[in-house]
Amino acid sequence: MQADVASTTGFLNLIVGSGTVAKIVLAFLLVFSIISWAIILERWRLFAKAQKQSAAFFKSLEAQTDIRTLQQTASKLPDSPAANVFASVHERFATLISRGNQSDSSSTLDLIFRELNRAGMVQLARFQQRLSLLATAASVCPFVGLFGTVWGIMSSFLNISAKGSTNIVVVAPGIAEALITTIAGLAVAIPAMIAYNYFISQTRKLGLELEDMGTTYLSRIQLQGQDEEV
Repeated sequence: MQADVASTTGFLNLIVGSGTVAKIVLAFLLVFSIISWAIILERWRLFAKAQKQSAAFFKSLEAQTDIRTLQQTASKLPDSPAANVFASVHERFATLISRGNQSDSSSTLDLIFRELNRAGMVQLARFQQRLSLLATAASVCPFVGLFGTVWGIMSSFLNISAKGSTNIVVVAPGIAEALITTIAGLAVAIPAMIAYNYFISQTRKLGLELEDMGTTYLSRIQLQGQDEEV
């Protein structure tokens, strides 16, 4: 226990006693870390709500055959991209769809299909917001930390030259100070990269759900038009 406390104290002393360049690098990495974790937590909540509400919407989509009932269900699920696309597209084309056999014409279905694609891209863009900052943190921060390390090692060699000694007591503090920035850079980059890959995979999953919903919606419209024609 005492060894852990001493190690923590020594680590903090290295940060406090580090040079100006190292402190600037560490401050830069701290800012990136705060921004990255804020984005991670905010996106995590958004995706969690979307997954929960999308599951509820697709359950209703399988159970309900009436498009009007699905519209009411979708309007109650604002965080589901599939529900949002369904609600916006159906609201726009409700009058056209209600005309019966005219709703399943090729021109009408093509128009609805294009609107489904447009609304789907809008929803996916909403979920991809700020993910580029995570990618930036994951790619840039290790090199920022490396810059601090190289600068610290260079300072250590200059210190050796000034003191004319290669004793470990002279070299070790500068090397340890230099390596702190590399550790800090990796500590920022690794969570950002993991989170970025996870959110991108979830966005692709949402995209597949939107395609599934669009296909089902168009099929329902065609079946409804055929039933009313009969």
